[in-house]
Amino acid sequence: MSFAVTPAELLNIFGLTGVVYFPRYESPDNQLDTRTADFLSQVGLPHDETFKSKASVGQEESILLTEWFTPDDGTLPEECHPWLVLGYFTASVIALAPLTGKVYAFGEGEPLNTYTQLHRDVESLVHALNLFKEFEERQRDDQADIDEQVEDLRARIHAFDATPFEDDQSQWNLVLDEVIEGVW
Repeated sequence: MSFAVTPAELLNIFGLTGVVYFPRYESPDNQLDTRTADFLSQVGLPHDETFKSKASVGQEESILLTEWFTPDDGTLPEECHPWLVLGYFTASVIALAPLTGKVYAFGEGEPLNTYTQLHRDVESLVHALNLFKEFEERQRDDQADIDEQVEDLRARIHAFDATPFEDDQSQWNLVLDEVIEGVW
């Protein structure tokens, strides 16, 4: 199976300690769609200051979204109960719907029923994170027109998956606005 981001590319961008792999195993409880499972075991998830993979956060914490939030956080919508926590991205918990492979974001301090779809799949998430990491490294070296650079990055991410920019308040829109404002 081929992917838009290769294992070598991800390792080149994030380094040996910046990639987390997930073992591929078969069991009756494993409901992960095949493409997602293959991607996570072969390519992996990045782990750095921008995206913190759940696999390296605290192993005592569950990856089940239903166990992630407390009653003080609100009521988790029923459709989210089988979802798994992938990690953190810009003050958001990132979750995976295992049967569909779609990636969702739960904003910090936001009601749980206001979650948004962040990417069509994990491959798209990693592709965007990869492009963003490359952008950050280039941008630090070259302070050319930041607006133009951000629009180029937005176009490159959008060309692969339009989902990250469908909601004006999505994490990607907020991050790229902050880059323009000089926060990042």
